[in-house]
This record gives sequence, structure tokens and C-alpha cells, in this order.
Amino acid sequence: MNRSDFILRLEQALGGMPEEERRRAVEYYENYFDEAGPENEADVLRTLGAPEKVAADILREFRDVGGPAAAGQNQEHDPRSGKKRVESYAARAKDRFQSMDNGQKALAVLLAVIAVVCVVPLCVGIVGGIGGILLGLLCAVAAVFCIVPALDIAAWGCAIGFAVAAGYAAVNKTSAETVLLIGLALISMACGILLWKLTVYLFRTVFPNVFKSIVAFIRRIFHRD
Repeated sequence: MNRSDFILRLEQALGGMPEEERRRAVEYYENYFDEAGPENEADVLRTLGAPEKVAADILREFRDVGGPAAAGQNQEHDPRSGKKRVESYAARAKDRFQSMDNGQKALAVLLAVIAVVCVVPLCVGIVGGIGGILLGLLCAVAAVFCIVPALDIAAWGCAIGFAVAAGYAAVNKTSAETVLLIGLALISMACGILLWKLTVYLFRTVFPNVFKSIVAFIRRIFHRD
């Protein structure tokens, strides 16, 4: 049996299919032989087996999806159809690889290695960039977490210091210095109150929302369906 016999018997065995679908199936295997080349025709025929068996598989798959119209309707919602397509593509790729000569196989392997070498560093860079952004956000949150309470403590410390100095100035009857130090103490107390309210707002509202946003962002990255 040669290529012409295989195609003729395949077309006859697919007589129960619509004309358009039968033409596409036959055209696919004609392209299959063309890609393999005349020197690999015997290997392709040995790999495919009897054309009647190939036709039976095509008809079975055609019946399973219910024809082209039903296949188009169910393809989006039936996960099994996607799995079948992947398995079909994998089988075809394997057959094509087996039909190559040694030189073509070596070239295919070399191209695959080059693709891996080029893609892996790119993926590492992307992951590193995302990690750097997340780390920067965490550092910014930690900085605010430390700076605002520290400023609040410093403001209250200044208020106490100015108040003590104002008392000392009052004892020494230096009214101008006393008034100035009391004013500075009041300003420091006002800053302390504002910073305290800001600290409470950050701890009760801002920090929890930022933390939730970061967690949700990480989940979207690593738990996509």
C-alpha cells in the first residue's frame, strides 16, 4: 500500500461523514504525507496503520462531539473537549517528530533548548520584578509603621521638655522665656495629639486594608484558574 491507496481507502471509509468534514480529514492526512516527505512515506504508513482504523477513529470523534455545530456549542463549556484537543495535538506532534530524519530531530531539539534558555531567564526576571515590587511595598508599610509612632513619641517628649523648661523659667522670673516655652509646649502637644490620631487611623484602617490588598494581589498571581 502506498500513499495514494491510503488516501483513497480513507476517503471511501469516511463516506458517512458530511462532504466538508470528509474533505478536511483527507486534506489533513495529505498534508501529513507532504510534511513527512516521500522518503518517509513507508514510516508514515506504518505509523498510521490501516486507513479503515484511522477512519473509524475520525468517525468516532465526530459522533462524540455531535457534529461540527454541536461541537462548536459544547466546546466552550465541556472541559473534556479541550483535553481531547490537547491529546490530539500531542499525538500529532509526536508522530511528526518520529517521521523526521536524524538531522531534523537534532535541529528540533536544538531549537527547543534555545527556547528554554531564552525563556527561563525572562521568567526569572519577571518573577524577580514582581517580588521586588512586593518587597518595596512591604518596606514602605513597615517604614510608615515605625516612623509615625516614633514622631508621636518625639512630639510628646518635646511637649514635656518644653513644659519643664517653662516651669524652670517661671521660677527664675523670666516671663518672656516662660511664655515662649509654654507656646512651644502647646504646639508640641497639638502635634502629639494629631500624630496619635494618625497612628490610630493607620493601625485601624490603612494598614489592614493595605495588608488585605497585598494578600489578594498575591492570590491572584499564584491561584489563577
